Amino acid sequence: MTTGIPTVNRSPLFLYELLASACIAGFAAYDLKKRRVPDRALLLFLPFALMAPLIRTRPSWSGSLLLYRSLCSLAGAAAGFLILLAAAMGSKEGAGIGGGDIKLAGIMGFIYGPSRMLAVLLIASGLAACISLAAGRKKGMLSLPFVPFLMAGSLAVTLTAIQ
Repeated sequence: MTTGIPTVNRSPLFLYELLASACIAGFAAYDLKKRRVPDRALLLFLPFALMAPLIRTRPSWSGSLLLYRSLCSLAGAAAGFLILLAAAMGSKEGAGIGGGDIKLAGIMGFIYGPSRMLAVLLIASGLAACISLAAGRKKGMLSLPFVPFLMAGSLAVTLTAIQ
């Protein structure tokens, strides 16, 4: 057990994730207004997300640590993408998760890694379930954009990382 002041400065990582949450908030606003996630914006967000292993490896810049962090980012991307893809494929008649949601979750997985991306998805789906139950629609399907819930999950995961 160690005591004292941590020697690692986590503020660059926190600021990076906070900026990522702000970008995701932009996607959420667009999704609320237009009910879609633009592919061009996803392509612009991708290089930012791909920087996550570099930011997590800093300041040591160890090659083996960078490889490990890159593999973790890739696993997070796979988790985000595949879980939402499975949800979309399991939904009736194309209702449910859209392609933009799936691609965004995959890109977000690069930033958060596998365990934190699962937390983002758990928070997002829990909030979406609560809202849909509270709406209590009896006839037809309730259509909710999912990106605002992904944004809430990403913000929650980022803010809980402050220690």
